[in-house]
Amino acid sequence: MNKLVYLTLSGTAMLVAGITLLLSTYIGVGTSKVLAPLFLLISGVLALLFSGANPQHKVAKTFHFLQGAGLMTFSILIAIWPGTLDMFLKLTTYFIMVYGLFEIMFAFSVLRSSFKVDRSILMTRLMVGAINVIGSFVLFMSLLKSTTSGLKVAGFLIVLGGLGFIIFANRIKKIE
Repeated sequence: MNKLVYLTLSGTAMLVAGITLLLSTYIGVGTSKVLAPLFLLISGVLALLFSGANPQHKVAKTFHFLQGAGLMTFSILIAIWPGTLDMFLKLTTYFIMVYGLFEIMFAFSVLRSSFKVDRSILMTRLMVGAINVIGSFVLFMSLLKSTTSGLKVAGFLIVLGGLGFIIFANRIKKIE
């Protein structure tokens, strides 16, 4: 299997998790509480598989390994820990902020390395990181309004994360 398929499927699973949160008022919060972590777990496993299939660049391999492990940890935490929707959204806020910072750190790590990389890929990663960091603050502020608006913001940001994976995979495909 082409290694980029893992990354594309990881992004797709993350995208579906976000859509699940966006549709939670229609499909039920209980159903979303099961489906969103499941899709995020699948996304994490696929990110780990991509990491293992990507030995060319040490920084990217490490980043995708940590990304996969983080997604898996987050999915398990949100499946078992939060007793309330508010706590679920607070954990999601923290995850989205850390994810955004992680994307930004990855881009700067690649810039500092001797590995040649397409600048548009780095700009995409920086943009996704910045959107998620800013989005985490928007999510936190929306929680002050209502959990329903928090679910919509969280779903939207997770959809963007999934789209970021898919765009990244397509940019790599064009370079290879």
